[in-house]
Amino acid sequence: MRRSIRAKFIAVNLLLILFALELIGAYFVRTLNNTLIHNQTVSTENQAELMATIAAPLIGGQNANANVSSILNSLPNLTQGVVYLLNPEGVVLDTSVGSALVGQKRIDSAATQAIVRKLPSAFIRFDPLHQQHVLTVAVPIFSKKNFVGVIEDVVPIEDTYRLLRQVSAIFYTGSLAVLVLTAIIGTILSRTMSKPILDVIQQTKVMAAGDFSQRVPVNTDDEFGDLAMSVNDLTSRLEEAVQEGARERERLRAVMTYMGDGVIAFNEALEPTFYNDAFVKLLPDSKTTGGTDPVSSDVAKTLGIDEVTTPHHMMTLGGETFTRQVGDSILHIHVTPIRKRGGIEGYVALIRDVTDEEKLTRARREFVANVSHELRTPLTTIKSYIEALQDGQDEAIVKKFLGVIENETDRMVRLTRALLQLSGLETLDAKQLDESILVSNLLQGAATRFRMQAESRGIRFSVADDVIDVNARVNGDKDMLDRVLDNIIGNAVHYTGEGGSITIRPEIVGQSVRISVVDTGIGIPKEDLPHVHERFYRVDKARSRRRGGSGLGLALAKEIIDMHNGNLTIDSSLGQGTSVTITLPLSKGGGLL
Repeated sequence: MRRSIRAKFIAVNLLLILFALELIGAYFVRTLNNTLIHNQTVSTENQAELMATIAAPLIGGQNANANVSSILNSLPNLTQGVVYLLNPEGVVLDTSVGSALVGQKRIDSAATQAIVRKLPSAFIRFDPLHQQHVLTVAVPIFSKKNFVGVIEDVVPIEDTYRLLRQVSAIFYTGSLAVLVLTAIIGTILSRTMSKPILDVIQQTKVMAAGDFSQRVPVNTDDEFGDLAMSVNDLTSRLEEAVQEGARERERLRAVMTYMGDGVIAFNEALEPTFYNDAFVKLLPDSKTTGGTDPVSSDVAKTLGIDEVTTPHHMMTLGGETFTRQVGDSILHIHVTPIRKRGGIEGYVALIRDVTDEEKLTRARREFVANVSHELRTPLTTIKSYIEALQDGQDEAIVKKFLGVIENETDRMVRLTRALLQLSGLETLDAKQLDESILVSNLLQGAATRFRMQAESRGIRFSVADDVIDVNARVNGDKDMLDRVLDNIIGNAVHYTGEGGSITIRPEIVGQSVRISVVDTGIGIPKEDLPHVHERFYRVDKARSRRRGGSGLGLALAKEIIDMHNGNLTIDSSLGQGTSVTITLPLSKGGGLL
């Protein structure tokens, strides 16, 4: 059971006072008792010695019996007790209370010791017959230095014991009153002294509940006042620290909530305890279907964090950074341990999606490799033919070799031109795309450039531009759009055999114009369709090189159309032809039919 400091204070004071009173009372009563008994004993001994002095010459004379009788008859006037006159053997010669005991032997302790030791002796005993305490004093009688008898005086001292009991009662009654008064005063003083402590306790409870608005009243200038001021100062400082901590937590939570990188915290058992929105967006499959925690408990295993969070590993290195592929995403993960008292109580993982960066890096490496390969092949061919020419050949072979060198040189020129065009697209100013262009002019210009070439290969070439208004216009860069059409129609001519057909079909769809180039050529396998827009990608690499293809044409066309806010799609089946569709937004007032 809990006891307050006030109760302890009162109890300690009462116990100390009670101990002091008991000690003083015991000493006082004992001293008083000894003093009264001593005085009574001394007085009785003096009376007995007086009687012994008077009786000594009489007992030793010839008329002893008569003398003794006359002495004892006068003894009641000297004492209130009973006097016995004993001979040296302890036989009663006479008594002050009659002759009934004369001739009997006294065997009490006082008489026996006085006879044996020849010295005065005194004893106190309780007389059960009369229910009182009596004092027995025995004094030896000497006559001419001869032991002739004993005077024994038996005096009741019950009044002395009654006086001691009355004094003790008065003392203990006063002690009880003092204890009661001390308890009352102690209670009042303890309340006064413990109130500052109770105020401090109440203040600490209020502070523990998060309320820092109250203060302890300072009513004294002693140690309790100093304690109250210290607690108030502590309250103010703690309030500032808690508010600053709350602001820091809110700032940290806001940063982690809205930062682009995913953050997730785990406890020591690798169970998720905190995560931000970016983490859920990075790993949408980690969400559970129910419960209050939307992140599954095995997310650490999914991310591979369980493989690197061994205590020895974390305590030695202080963290781990690694890359892991989860689904279609490549994640860069940095795991840091949360230390507490020399151990690890959890982990924090910072997760960044580096899929695009990895793809870009891979694309750059592939781009450099492809450019190097594309340039190396014609350069190797040119070098070989130059070495053959240096050995000396006839005019026909020289002419043939120079033609090959020219073709390979043209191939490198086309490749570098395409690369420059791609580079120019990245630095193109948006103002260059504001030119208003007639769709019919684009189509007629492309038909003029490729009609003769197609017909020379035995390919039917047609433009179905009668379905759109001649005033239909698009905004953009005419040279770039011409380049797109040249690439698409050029591919159709190159990959369509004799007897095939190429049709350019424009149409208006809502606020856009759709231009389709449809051929009956060799087509593209379905597995290659998703990659034909990639740089240097070829469906049939050997045949593309023989026909002078670099693998950059469709990539260039796709980027140009994207810059014009349009769309380029390809639909093809192997052996059945290809359909390439360009969709561009019409200019305002573009002349819709």
